This record gives sequence, structure tokens and C-alpha cells, in this order.
Amino acid sequence: MTMENNAKIRINLNLREFEIEGSEEFVNSHAQKIESFLELLKKTPPLPEPTKTTVDPVIGTTTQPVKSSNGTLPESFGEYYQMLPNNAKDVDKIMIAGHFAQNANPENNFSTNDASKLLLDQGVKLSNPAMSMTANHKAKRLIKLSKGKYKISKDGSDYIKQLLSGTEK
Repeated sequence: MTMENNAKIRINLNLREFEIEGSEEFVNSHAQKIESFLELLKKTPPLPEPTKTTVDPVIGTTTQPVKSSNGTLPESFGEYYQMLPNNAKDVDKIMIAGHFAQNANPENNFSTNDASKLLLDQGVKLSNPAMSMTANHKAKRLIKLSKGKYKISKDGSDYIKQLLSGTEK
């Protein structure tokens, strides 16, 4: 597999981040676009951070999205997913996705399908999402509700905090 097949461009206007990854040929083929984009970033002031008050059962009450594990959830699941360590297992990935889905749901719960869809939107396909959910339930990180719904438990909240801080149990 060549690096060309793994090429990607990532732009985060809120954080004023720009990332390009690929072969030297790929990067060079986009050099003019990159330079014009960087010029545009220099001339444009940063976007203001959206603020809102949220009450998250895992992280607590906060008034602004943050980029670390000690505040609220980021606005997008993609940014939250990037907070995971590179060696995260499927059970970790589904926990993070479930936490994000639960936070977005007014009923404060989520299903395996909710979490799986968030991961699929990031290009992450778990080998067996139901098995990962069962493993988290057995580890007492999830509370199983009726009709295929789950809720993050206190142990699950602690696990997520440790996972995102890089101090896994």
C-alpha cells in the first residue's frame, strides 16, 4: 500500500489547525492550495468559541467546550474521538461513542446502534459492537436499561476520565 492511499487533509477552523498527510508528491500537488489557505488563515481572526452551559453526568457542569478531558464534550464527536489514546481498544471506542451519544440524547441514554453510527461516521468499524457493549456491561461500566438502551455508570464515568487522561486501569 502506498502512502498516497493514506493521504488526508484535516482542517479545524475553530482551533486554527491545518494538517496534511500523505506522500511528498501528494503534498506538493496541493502546495498552491495549502499556501492560499495559510494566507487566508493569517488574515482571518479566529472564530469565537461557542459557549453554552451543559450538565454532563460524567464530566459535570461546564459553560464552554474544551479540548481536554477535564471539561465538557467538544461540539463534534470527531474531536472527542481524537482525544482517545492511539492504543484504544474497541471497548474503549464504544464507551467514548456511547458517552457522546448519551450526552446528546435528552433521555440521557444510548443504544449500541447510536454509538456504532458515531464511530462509522469517523470511518471506524468495530469488529463486534454488541460484544464490546456486553464487555463494558460486565465490567460494570454500563447500566443496561430497557429496550436496548444503556447508560454510563459511575465506574464507566471514572473509566472514561482515566482513559482520556492516559491513566487506564
